[in-house]
Amino acid sequence: MGGRLRAVALVVGLSGAALAGYALFTLLSSTGCVGVAAEPCPGSFLSPTLALPLGIVLTVAGMVIGGGFLVFSALFLAIGGGALAVGALGRMPDMPSFPWLFGGIFFAGGLLPLVLGLVLGRVGAAKQAMAAELMRTGVKGIGTIVEVGDTGMTVNDNPRIVIRMRIEPDDGSAAVERSKKAIVSRVAVPRAGERYPAWFDRADPDKWMFATDMEESAPAEVKEMFARARAGAGQAATDRTESGPVEELASLTGLWKDGALTDAEFADAKARLLPRIGR
Repeated sequence: MGGRLRAVALVVGLSGAALAGYALFTLLSSTGCVGVAAEPCPGSFLSPTLALPLGIVLTVAGMVIGGGFLVFSALFLAIGGGALAVGALGRMPDMPSFPWLFGGIFFAGGLLPLVLGLVLGRVGAAKQAMAAELMRTGVKGIGTIVEVGDTGMTVNDNPRIVIRMRIEPDDGSAAVERSKKAIVSRVAVPRAGERYPAWFDRADPDKWMFATDMEESAPAEVKEMFARARAGAGQAATDRTESGPVEELASLTGLWKDGALTDAEFADAKARLLPRIGR
């Protein structure tokens, strides 16, 4: 059902983008023939004053129901292409540079998200491939976060941190330490002592990963690793005082009072911490 809805969204959105591009081409072309008796304006199968708003409505509908950035890019490309076509055909002799400049800006604006999407898609595919390869051939074990450092950078108010983890392999070989930078939620920052399933490549220190969430469809082996990690974390928690969650709640309260956290974010974080405090 999701695939069909996306297909419909693309058809609707791309049709709207094409109409908008056609309308702009017709409007710009008409500026070069208005008042010139020798060269009457060419006829059009659909009035641009109708095609433009209809095209915009269809494009917005396509984006909303699932077309996303593809339809958005198509709109910019169609508008830019329509203007560039006017310049190529010489339909604006009084302002020959305008359609090239206007069309170039919109065409480039349409290409940019497509290029970014392609790059990000390849990066994501490479990460997924590395994760699959690590789970298949890498050394597996249970990792314990040793240190969490602040890089001083934030993305959408979420901090970018450095995580250092000590991984104890299941095969009984020597433990290793690995580090990586990651963007995490500001209300769920990983803490030292937390344990997760981990996989790594002995030959390449940059190739390693750890899992923080377990899906219902996860393999039995992964579920067993999560169970061992949580059991170890629970045992470690019994050996610590309750000052950790109390201090974390105090820190979150300060962030909330300073306006760094919304009421909803603070309530969610408080609900997560209170059971650990025992209230």
